[in-house]
Amino acid sequence: MAGQTAVEDLREMLRQEIVERMQIGDLLPNERELAERFGVARNTVRETMIHLEALGLIEKTRRGARVRQPDFDPIFAAFVQHFDHSAATLRNVLDFRRMVETGAAPFAAGGATPELLARMAEANARMGRAMTASEAAGHDYDFHMALVEATANTVLIRMYRVLSVPLKYYLEVGKSHQPETAQSMAEHDRIIACLRAGDAAALMAALNAHFDHSGAVFAALSERKTPAAPPGP
Repeated sequence: MAGQTAVEDLREMLRQEIVERMQIGDLLPNERELAERFGVARNTVRETMIHLEALGLIEKTRRGARVRQPDFDPIFAAFVQHFDHSAATLRNVLDFRRMVETGAAPFAAGGATPELLARMAEANARMGRAMTASEAAGHDYDFHMALVEATANTVLIRMYRVLSVPLKYYLEVGKSHQPETAQSMAEHDRIIACLRAGDAAALMAALNAHFDHSGAVFAALSERKTPAAPPGP
């Protein structure tokens, strides 16, 4: 192997193979098999496996190394600490969701299965029964995640899963007020109806109305937090 070190080369080849050809739970070949296949020493394989484990791509079991379920929560739990609570950031997150979900509407309208629609209805019901803002935000995220899954676009689905922590963080805003939650639930019901009908145009309109409502909630909360100007002379 030329260029990078043997470990770096082997790590990149195995990383690509894991991502492109393997499924979660698949076992990797053992050290001897990998060493023979790539023409490297077993110590090189052993060090490479340590790197892959640190990256969260594999986990060690009694049967050998296997592909693990990606866990991005620790990374984004730290990442979200750098997001501020300003009205501008809230608007940016909302605009991001609007652009993604309305853009996904034509694909979601054609791909929503009965199972996905049932998941969305259940997530909406759970949001209404939630005892805390954090719990309600989790169910709200589950609702929109199912909509994204209806697109069957693996890149979009992975992106939304990766961003679950910061998205849930901002979905908590406004969840402490029952009237807003009730209206969001009604808007969710409309979104489900549009998906069930396979009507992309109506779905896009329903999503825009939903995000308009969220924007109004954010604006109202911002006004409450902004101190009133002192009276004039």
